[in-house]
Amino acid sequence: MLKGKTIILGVTGCIAAYKAATIVSRLKDLGADIWVVMTKEGAQLVGPLTFRTLSGNPVILDLYSQEIINTPVPHISLSQQADLMVIAPATANVIGKIAGGLADDALSTMALSTTAKKLLAPAMNCEMWRNPAVAANVEKCCRLGWETIGPVEGKLACGDSDLGRMSEPEEIIARIVELLVPRQDLKEKKVLITAGGTREPIDPVRYLSNRSSGKMGYALAEAARRRGATVTLISANVNLSAPLDIRPVKVETAQELLAAVLEHFKNADAVIMAAAVADFKVKSQKGKIKKENGLTLELEENPDILTAIASQKGTKKLVGFALETDDLVANAKKKLAEKKLDLIVANGPENFDSDLAKVVLIGKNGGERALPSAAKLIVADQILDAVF
Repeated sequence: MLKGKTIILGVTGCIAAYKAATIVSRLKDLGADIWVVMTKEGAQLVGPLTFRTLSGNPVILDLYSQEIINTPVPHISLSQQADLMVIAPATANVIGKIAGGLADDALSTMALSTTAKKLLAPAMNCEMWRNPAVAANVEKCCRLGWETIGPVEGKLACGDSDLGRMSEPEEIIARIVELLVPRQDLKEKKVLITAGGTREPIDPVRYLSNRSSGKMGYALAEAARRRGATVTLISANVNLSAPLDIRPVKVETAQELLAAVLEHFKNADAVIMAAAVADFKVKSQKGKIKKENGLTLELEENPDILTAIASQKGTKKLVGFALETDDLVANAKKKLAEKKLDLIVANGPENFDSDLAKVVLIGKNGGERALPSAAKLIVADQILDAVF
């Protein structure tokens, strides 16, 4: 499956380093050419000879290693030859180096110079993972093109059972395969996705809106297209580049969004309403309101798009989003039932304009699945898995 693919595996000084041996073994079985790069701390936990034996290649411990002395500028030649660079486990230290653009050892230097796809599998103490500095570094890494998988809840080296454990090797391998051999399981599907936040004019220069960036909807569109689906993306007021070969249908108001959804709804196998639609609009708009005249707004309800299409959904999958500040799951379940949805994605305002998302998936049978914080493209794939 991975024949002809070159993968760089970074191993750092975390007790989960022993699991990296399983990753190397399984990737080798799948036909990949594996090069292991270790930090000096990682080499204290698992001997480099283990990885050399499993991978069949020299292990890179520093940029001046005698084993790779015949490779010209290894951190450039190998890092640019690679199809994927994955760091598992990724400690808080190496995540901070990548976020800060530091290159003071072989691993961080190669991480900075690679043009390959990139994946981090964080592993650390729960309080380290929750530290705002680490959270900011992870988010910056995502903006720099790194994807993340995990961490997950489980028993940690300190003895606590909490969030911070590295994802299991099989999960990491599955994600690697997805990155290098994209799935085409949605090739026969047509998916309609809405994204962004609607704007309702107050006057010609002002409007009512919300803080939605559209990143989740765009991630869903990209993930579905990568997996072979025919995607229609209806985009409301975003500042994002169109993903892949998709040409978004651009709208501004809730009424325009409703019209676009109804126009494209008939041919869709699934409709995913990720857009944040304004509940109210201004009843009447005139010329620009002058400051000295004061501002009093009379509002009226916007059309409920999910309600409008639920009655004619037939066999289509209908997915909604619920953003709540209180009683997240309870309020989401209420919306799920009222709108006759097949799935609802419950989330909080902390996801606004972030490259990461933490959500709870709730199916029409009431089953719940909380997803750990991850890059929105990863969360998008998990949502699509739940839909189809």
